[in-house]
Amino acid sequence: MRRTSWMFLIVAMCVAMLTITPCANAALTVTTMNSSVTVDPLSQAGMNNWTVDGVNQMYQQWFWYRIGATGPESAINTISAPTVATAAGRQIETMYSNATLSVDVLYSLTGGTAGSHTSDVAETISIVNNSASAFTIHFFQYSDFDLNGAIGGQTATFISPNGFQQTGPAGGAVMTETVTTPAPNTHEANTYANTLNSLNDANPTTLNGANSATGDATWAFGWDQTIAAGGTFIISKDKNIRAAVPEPASMMMLGGVMLLISRKLRKVTA
Repeated sequence: MRRTSWMFLIVAMCVAMLTITPCANAALTVTTMNSSVTVDPLSQAGMNNWTVDGVNQMYQQWFWYRIGATGPESAINTISAPTVATAAGRQIETMYSNATLSVDVLYSLTGGTAGSHTSDVAETISIVNNSASAFTIHFFQYSDFDLNGAIGGQTATFISPNGFQQTGPAGGAVMTETVTTPAPNTHEANTYANTLNSLNDANPTTLNGANSATGDATWAFGWDQTIAAGGTFIISKDKNIRAAVPEPASMMMLGGVMLLISRKLRKVTA
């Protein structure tokens, strides 16, 4: 698309979305301690930046849904323009609503001290059935982390029905995500962009249950839930980034270096 077409599209979106804060820059960002998080509420880029001690650890995390057993999935930003899109303090909130359903996502960032390489994001996702009849929703979270700022060298592993861990290149960050409630019904580890393409094609997606993937790894959780008319389905989860724990061999090497230094110091002072 030519630059002039993009400018026309941006202006049109701004006019259509005067109810949310400033359209001149759609990105919502919060910063605390050693960390910042950015969410794009207008596209499936979604949460696309989680910077910890100066390194962005994330490429994309967003949500798709399907009502019923047939047909394709849709990203939640296609439900409507954001009826809520705010960033304040440590929290970002985005909400989409139409006559059938509402989806509200609340992110809460907790940073660590500078140089600790630790950070935490808690999320609460509320799905409301706005229709007059019960429906079954298939809800998906798709994630693509680039730990240590690297595209490849990633190892993605589901460690329990509601727990996931990803490690980046040796010596870098470790990311874990835990679903507090309810446990997902399905999951999938894959490589870019297989799962993403499945969520965006014209067919219903069934996650394949694979527990691990390596390389340019991606992964997804899936929930299948029947929601009564006027009912609400709430997903609570937490993700954490921390520095990698040195391998035992590295610890032994470090211990050996420290012992050698200690011996040399004793000789000098003897």
